[in-house]
Amino acid sequence: MDISIFLAKLIGVYLLIITFLCVFRKRQVELTGKEVVSSKSALAISAEFSLIVGLVIAIDHSVWEYSWRGLITLIGYLLILRGAMRFAFPSEVKKIGTKMLTKFFWPMCVVMLAVGIFLTYRGFTFMAQSMTAQ
Repeated sequence: MDISIFLAKLIGVYLLIITFLCVFRKRQVELTGKEVVSSKSALAISAEFSLIVGLVIAIDHSVWEYSWRGLITLIGYLLILRGAMRFAFPSEVKKIGTKMLTKFFWPMCVVMLAVGIFLTYRGFTFMAQSMTAQ
């Protein structure tokens, strides 16, 4: 399977699941999010995870084009940035994270849902299109 298709499916389905959890368990997500940004050790662990996943995507999927494949690469680099920011500036991340959870919760959900639907669609329909073309 092409790495782009795999990552589109993985990231797309992940974002859909997270979005639905955010919508149906909003209070729990807010509480957990505030706990994570308040804990330096939790921020460090999440920074490591973001860095690792971002680096894997950036190293193995460096596709710079204006398409869904380019979006996957962009997500990888954003994960690297997120991980580095969490390590380097934990107090600023705490302020921004708290603001995102309170003021920008629903816009974040809309963006995650849109990207999740888009990547899931691209990942699963690309396979179906290439199978019917054979």
